[in-house]
Amino acid sequence: MPAPTVAWLGGHIIPFSEARVPIEDRGLQFGESLYEVVAVTAREPRLLAEHAARMSEAAKLLGIEAGVPLPEDWARIVRDLLAREALDEALFIAQVTGGVAPRAHVPAEPPEPTFFAYLRPFHFPRAADVARGIRAITRPDVRWALSDLKTTMLLPGVMARREALARGAAEALFVGADGVVHEGAASNVFMIEHGRLLTPESSHHLLPGLTGPLVSSLAAHAGLEVVSTSIAVERLLRADEVFVTSTTLLVMPVVDIDGHDIGSGDPGPQTLALARALRERWKLA
Repeated sequence: MPAPTVAWLGGHIIPFSEARVPIEDRGLQFGESLYEVVAVTAREPRLLAEHAARMSEAAKLLGIEAGVPLPEDWARIVRDLLAREALDEALFIAQVTGGVAPRAHVPAEPPEPTFFAYLRPFHFPRAADVARGIRAITRPDVRWALSDLKTTMLLPGVMARREALARGAAEALFVGADGVVHEGAASNVFMIEHGRLLTPESSHHLLPGLTGPLVSSLAAHAGLEVVSTSIAVERLLRADEVFVTSTTLLVMPVVDIDGHDIGSGDPGPQTLALARALRERWKLA
């Protein structure tokens, strides 16, 4: 796919090739940074207000909320970028960092946070992709204790995804020391059991996803009972159906976990229906 041509940085649009952050940016040196990835389909950003609110709330905890644009500014930034990029489908990637200061855990003078954003071309899964589903592996959750914040401290996820790919899978599911499933390296986890849709209950161990709640509402509309609860790995393996949700995967069936078939080993009917409903809502043919 073609590379982005422009980016939003310093309050205006500049050529992507000129978009830079300095070496002493605190996001680079300390991981003091948050990000959001927004689906753009049919040239419309999806759940944009929710993404903006999530970054804003997390930024308050990090003390960098001054760098997060107002919700109406997010809409303007996306609109301005779309005016420059001929894209029907894309990912709107936004990031805020602690800004630039002489290297110190706590700078003598608080720096001004840095916000940047750009559109990256992307092709979202279609029916044929969903019909194949994906394989997953499980991995011990070695991430920090506040994984409910969407920070750029993603090394455990990167390493888990690398292992998954090396083992012929597409996603890694993080599991706590107690055997309870938390979430995927870059997704939320759902299972269908006896006609109910189950998902891990909220905690600091998993990011409050935005695609997941939308899918839960679609499931409820279709007559499924939706329950947040503790899910042990053994229970997940016995599920009728398992799927993951994310901005990039949308609703993706998981047909195999650690070499164990889920259900029949093929994507289940409920998952296929939810995936189709989301694609239709977001105008993905």
